[in-house]
This record gives sequence, C-alpha cells and structure tokens, in this order.
Amino acid sequence: MNRTRVIVMSAGVLALFVACTGVLAEPDVWKVPLDEKAKLFEENIRANHWIDGLYPSMVELPFDPTTQGNANIAHSVCWTANYLAGESYRYQFVKKTGSKKEAEAVRKHAEAIFDAVHRCQKVTGVRGLQARGYVFGHGDSYEEREGARSSNAWRQGAGEYGDLRWRGDPSHHNYSDSIHGLGVFYDLAAEGEYKDKCREAINDLVSYWADNDLIIQKYDRSQPGVPILGFTDGKTPNLRIIMAAAGLKVASHATGDAKFDRAYERLVEQYGFKKLEKFPERMRRRFGHDDAEHVFCHLSTLFRIEKDPELLRFYKLVADALWENHKDDAQSLFTYIYFGLFPDAPGKDEALKEALWTLQTWPTKRVYRPRMNSIRKDIKIVDQRAEEPLPMYESPWDNEYQWKGNLYTLDGWLSRITVSLAVPANDRMVMYATDTNGDIYKTVDGGKNWREISQNLPANAVKLAASRRTRMLFVAANDGFYRTTTAGRDWERMPIPAAGGVPKDIVVDITNPNVLYAVTDTTVYRSKDFGERWLGETWEDIAAGLPPSNARKFLVATGNPTMVYAVLDGIVFSKRADGTEWTQGATIGMGEYARTYPWLVADPNDPKTVYSGMRAGYEQLGGSLVSKTNDAGMTWTNDMASLYKRYEQGGMAGLLRALVRAEFNDLAVDPRDSKTLYAAADTGVLKSTDGGETWKQMNKGLDIPLAHTVFAPAAGTKVYAGTPAGLFESADGGETWTDANLCLQFDGNTKRELGNPDFLDAYYRGRYFGFITDEQAKAEPENW
Repeated sequence: MNRTRVIVMSAGVLALFVACTGVLAEPDVWKVPLDEKAKLFEENIRANHWIDGLYPSMVELPFDPTTQGNANIAHSVCWTANYLAGESYRYQFVKKTGSKKEAEAVRKHAEAIFDAVHRCQKVTGVRGLQARGYVFGHGDSYEEREGARSSNAWRQGAGEYGDLRWRGDPSHHNYSDSIHGLGVFYDLAAEGEYKDKCREAINDLVSYWADNDLIIQKYDRSQPGVPILGFTDGKTPNLRIIMAAAGLKVASHATGDAKFDRAYERLVEQYGFKKLEKFPERMRRRFGHDDAEHVFCHLSTLFRIEKDPELLRFYKLVADALWENHKDDAQSLFTYIYFGLFPDAPGKDEALKEALWTLQTWPTKRVYRPRMNSIRKDIKIVDQRAEEPLPMYESPWDNEYQWKGNLYTLDGWLSRITVSLAVPANDRMVMYATDTNGDIYKTVDGGKNWREISQNLPANAVKLAASRRTRMLFVAANDGFYRTTTAGRDWERMPIPAAGGVPKDIVVDITNPNVLYAVTDTTVYRSKDFGERWLGETWEDIAAGLPPSNARKFLVATGNPTMVYAVLDGIVFSKRADGTEWTQGATIGMGEYARTYPWLVADPNDPKTVYSGMRAGYEQLGGSLVSKTNDAGMTWTNDMASLYKRYEQGGMAGLLRALVRAEFNDLAVDPRDSKTLYAAADTGVLKSTDGGETWKQMNKGLDIPLAHTVFAPAAGTKVYAGTPAGLFESADGGETWTDANLCLQFDGNTKRELGNPDFLDAYYRGRYFGFITDEQAKAEPENW
C-alpha cells in the first residue's frame, strides 16, 4: 500500500470524520518536520523522562522522579538501553554531518545514558544483577503503595547508591535489551574511559547468567531464577536462543574472554545454527512484535561483529523470516535495520516510504488519551484489528515502546465512565461526580480541576445527590446510603434498614431540601422533615401497599407534587409522595417485541411527565423508541396501539419515523426547557427539541462518539456527557463539546505521558543509513 498516498487521503477522510463524529481532537499535533520532532522529543525526555540518565517511559504529570511520584520504571532499563543505541547512531550521524562541538555534545549525552544503564547493575550491590530501574529517595514506591505483586521486588540501593530505590526481578528481556544497547554504544560511541566502563558492564552483565547455567538469579536466591533460553526442546532454535547467542557474542567481542566464545559455540552447535536451511515454520508463526524487536536489534550488531560466513547465512535466514512477518507493518525501526543489513533486498522503496510515513504521522504530544477506533466506520476491521496500519496519531499507545507494539491495534486505555453528577443548588462552580469504580471526585472551579474525596468512604458510590449546601453530599453506595457534611472529609452511614434492598438512587427534594429519598431495588424510603440537622437521621418506607412482583423499579420525581413511580413486571404504578394509595397505570414497553431500557427519567419541571425507552429491532431495522407519559403513567406514547396506527397510516416508512437508529444508554431532560431532551447513545449524544419526536446527532468536540451517561443539572447552565474518553461538557446545548477534565484512565484523575526514544532510535538509524534525506528531515508537512 502506498503510504504517501494514504497521508493525503487520510487528511481528507480525517476532516470529514472529525466533522461527523468529533473523534480526533488536536489533529495537527503530528504535522511537524522530522528534525523538529527529534529536537522536541530530546527536550521532553530531559524535562519529564530523566532520572539521572534513566528513561522512565510512562510518567504521571507533573513528573516526580522520587519514590513519592509515579514513573513506571518496570521496564526502564530496556527503554534506556534502546535510547542509548539510538543516541549512538545519532553520534555517528552527527560526526559525519555536523560540527565537532555538536558531535561532542551528543557523545556526552550518550555517556550519561550509559551511566544510567550501568547504574542499574551497580545499585543492586550484586555484580551483574541488573535492576529494572530506580527512582530517587526512600520509602514506598508507586508499586508498593498499590500493593502490586512486585512490591517485594523493591529494595534500597547498596553502598553509594543508598539514596536510590530500585526495582528488581529482571527478566530475560531486560538483559537482552541492555546487551544490545551496551553493544551498540561500545562500537559506535564509547571512547576513552567509557570504552573501559562499557567493557566492564558487558562482562558483568553476561557473566551473571553465562556463569550460572544460563539462569538469571534473583536477588533473593531462594526464589526460582529466570532461564535465559526460556522453554526449549534443546534442539530447535527460537528467538530467545538467538537473543542469548547475541549476548554471548557481544561479550566475546568486547572482552575477548574465551569463556564467552565457548558458551556461544555450544549454543551454535546444540541448536544447529550452521545446519539450518530454513527457520522453523512453527517458530515463524510466533514472531510477535516484542521478541521481533529484540532480535532485529541483535541482528544489526551480529552482522557487524560476526565473521563466520556459515553463521551469517543462518542469521540472514532469521532476518528474512522476521521481515516476512513484519514487512507490511510500517515499523520504521524494523525497516531501517533490515535494509541497512540488506540494501538490495526486494521491496525496499515501498518499505522505506511506509517507514517514513510512520515517523511523519508520529504525534508530538503523547499524553495518554483514550482511543476507540473499533467503533469507527472508515476503518476496515479484520479479526479485531485494522486491516492496514494506522497513522501514529490515531494509534493507541498501549505499549510503552512503539516497536514492541503494532500499528494495527484499534483501542487503547479508556476512561472510566462518570455515572452520576451532582451540583449544589447555591453554587454551580462546585460539582461532585462518581465513576464506574465508585470513587467520588469534587471540583470547586467549574471542572477545571478535580480531586478525589472518597478515600474515607468505606463503600463504592453508585449515585450522588447534592444539597443546597456545598459541603453536604448524599450517596447511594453498593452497601448502603451515606452522607458527608464536611465535603468528603468525613462520611457516615445513614440509618436505613439493612434489609431494605440494594441501593439504586438517592434524591434530594427540589421543593424542600430537608427531605431526602433513598431508592432501593425493593422499596423507597423518605427521610422525615425535621430540619437540616436531622436530614437522613430518621426514615419511613413509602412504598408499602404495592402488589407482589418478580421485578421492581422505582423513580422519585420531585416537584409539586413529588411523585413516586413503581414499575412492577412492566406495569406502572404511581402515587403522590405524601399519599398512601397507588394508582395502576398502563403497561410500559412492548413486551416481547422490544427490550425496555433500565432507565426511567422524569421532567424536572413536571413530576407527572416521565420518559421511558425501548430497543426494538426487526431484521436490519433496529433502533430505539422513546415513550412518554404526561399523566403519571396512565398512558404512554409509542405504545403498541399507537405504533399499529402509525403503520396503518404510513406503512413501514411511518413506523420508521418513530425509530431512532441508535441505542440509548441514558436520557436527561433540560430543566430550562422541558421540550429539550438529551440522549447518551452508542452513536454519541443526541438532542431533541420537540419532546422526543425527532432527534439530531450532537457530537462536535467529542473525542469518542459513544456516550454512556448524560446530565443536565438544574443548578447550572451546562450539559455533561460521560464517555470512554472522559467527561465532556457543553455550554451551548450540545452544539459543541469540550473536555471537562475528568478522564479517569489510571489511579484517580491523573494524566500520564509517554516519551519518544523509540522515534529517536528509528529516526537516527534512518539518518545514519541515508534512508532519511536532509530534504525529508526538514520538509514541511505539506511537502510530505
């Protein structure tokens, strides 16, 4: 596929797609010349991804490199070693094309990165045992605070490194990446004392397992070690065996120690490298991106230092097999390594175009943002992945190092959904929200900043209700009903009978803020009006007198008068909250002909007006029906009789006019205009200005056009939508949406960023081999 053509086409398709759905925010952040991107990424690494040379890929913003921060260093030694390799190629490129001063600056930077990789050995206090990474300081690290299984792998540094806390239990991949980075640095950038330091680091690193039956021992030797070869039948070569062979060869090359030669030759002989005519088919099928990245990188070194023509023939078989699996993946690093080794291999021109395309489409901002390409209509999906590689600016970054991921992946980290929103009546700048985890967040500046306030709540929140006092919040939780009168500092359980059913909702009466309703799956309780001091202290059951049923659903519609609705096996009953007698109304829904949605929504301006919804479908004619009552449930629109009438009068076309081609997840009535409704749907947000008769899609500004919840608080002027991309707000009745700054992907409401040494590694190899010209590096986007 011609990627040059795809960039031009994708700009047009992208513009149309954004106009229709609003999936992609900030579409131009990738449109920067390659050499400018490289400078931006180097600056960003030093600012946000630098722990005395160590590179933590995923960091929480603002960046804190101490034990009290959250910088994921579980693979830092891997990514740092790959960064070291890229800087070593950069050094060679700048030596040829730049000034002596520029080259010296690059070499010094590479030395600082090398020091960090070497420090990962020194910090453990055990020669050759490598840490996965380290942070500054003492005390609990982010994994220890989270209670992760790896908590016991953290230790305080040894000797002069006592002020570093390091993460242990390294894997064979940690050793593989490190030997690759060190080997490239040794050959291409190490000079003077750093040549000796690198030789020492390589010797210690490889000896640690070469001298121990090819086992990587853990710090705690009572724990089982990690076999460097993995599971093997002892005769069939696989990618891990090639990683180990490469490590031994690099150690032999750097140190000259014959023990590494002997170990290398044993592997060569045992696994028949010189006899093989084709890399085993069953191993070819396992070439994922992870191990492929390791072996591609090792091959670039092996072809530089191996002199045996029979072994070079074998490594060529490996390279060809890897390339056959990944030639269509637009992986820039793989492409530059392969054609750097075999410049006359077929398909070079097209592969180089695709590799350049990937770097050109690389975003300059890599703060984790939810991606949900699986719901897009302009991407052909085959076997749950994109048929063609996606531009980097549309790709999810689920892997911290791009060349270990792939550009066919559709979806990335998604936000937890905001399921309830409450705004106190006397200050619309204060808001409370709860998510699908049951955590509660508060903002006092209209949504610019949110902080969690449920740390002391001993339950998971389900629904929220705000009082007129900003410090008071009421919560229906998974195990009962709670309140806070201190804005979340303290919580107390309200004395509702434990046998009263599963909590479903909590409602403050809009006409009397000293009356509170607690709704469960079996009944409704009301807190008697003894004044604010006693709010939530005493309760009465107001759902008595209903007939028995298999399933119950309740709704409290506050107003004048406040109404209570009960749906029993599809039949609607209603009563005044201050009354005793229930009135039986009509059957809601269409029985077996449609699925009734679980929500029931009242008009905040008229307690006797209620909306329900149904999902109907016949063959390809699926969609939603909104049903409305203006008489407290006695009659409903879009019931079976009215739909028959529509069909008689207008045929199938008339029937379809009542059908909305979307699945409604939630509904809200605008408190300022009862005819205006908002629906959260599988196609985004829809709006009706005629009481639900007709609907219009309103997705402009939504990062992901899929809404699970929608809110129109009475105390405020905005509308809110809960989506997999976070909470969004609209100040113009849904015409446009903006980020409400509550995107819950990780712990709390935090933002995390990826650095870009993966780009730098590929980019500088491309420059070194001449695959990226000066013109291409400096070209403005319109000339790509």
